[in-house]
Amino acid sequence: MIIKIPKSKFKGPFNLKLCMESEQCPTDVWQGKGEKFKTFIWTVNKWTPVEIWETSKTLFVKSPKDVSKEMLYHFWAEYDVLDFYSRFASDKYLSKTIKSLQGLRVMRNLDFNWGVCEAICTQNSAIRQIRNMEKNLRKFYGDGHTINLKKLAEAREGEIKERCKVGYRAKYLINLAKLLQKSNIEYASLKEIETPEARKVLLKIKGVGPKVADIILLYTIGKPDAFPMDIWLKRALIREYFNNRKKVSLQKLRDFALNHFGEHAGIAHLYMFCYERKVTDAKN
Repeated sequence: MIIKIPKSKFKGPFNLKLCMESEQCPTDVWQGKGEKFKTFIWTVNKWTPVEIWETSKTLFVKSPKDVSKEMLYHFWAEYDVLDFYSRFASDKYLSKTIKSLQGLRVMRNLDFNWGVCEAICTQNSAIRQIRNMEKNLRKFYGDGHTINLKKLAEAREGEIKERCKVGYRAKYLINLAKLLQKSNIEYASLKEIETPEARKVLLKIKGVGPKVADIILLYTIGKPDAFPMDIWLKRALIREYFNNRKKVSLQKLRDFALNHFGEHAGIAHLYMFCYERKVTDAKN
């Protein structure tokens, strides 16, 4: 069946192509061909194929099941992008990113276990390297669509390193798989508590540092006030808000971002990340 989802269902603009080309974590499960994108999502105890495309006013979803609810969740339809735009219209830098990326939205993972494991792969990694690790993990320790926690928890560290090219992250992935199997990390409980408290819980997990914790909070838990810090964000913040000061600590940059962007810190992070990679970097 083909389901038509009016874009009026979204709070503010929605541009599917921009989302898919953004390289934000949840895009890794989608395969693009022209203007159409395909994946599989877990519904009614089986993997369901999904294909999506868009026109200016409609998101089209082709699937054997009605997965409109899942798609609206995935693309965070209830997030008020217009409020984000209006609040930062006078911010000289952020207003440029908004003008360049109208319709870009933060996406949320539909698969909690995968989202948590995926975040580990982002440690000190380039995007191409991250995507290769993810592909190999799904291939060797999953079913092609997601991770198999039992397989991963029982795997040898050296084997994972060799097969998936994850390096030192192998031991952290094994530990995570064991914790997830025992339900020691629970989506529901993390979602219900405030972001700073949820962050503290995640930081107690071996291998989860500040950036990984914030990636999980934003892209898998759906906390809009999380701000994953990487080299692109560090450069932009120092250049645009600290007058290119030579030494600014990561903690000071993060504190500034959380205070300045507030409840829109997550989407501000995404707009800055995409703008720096696709616009600023292209000029250099």
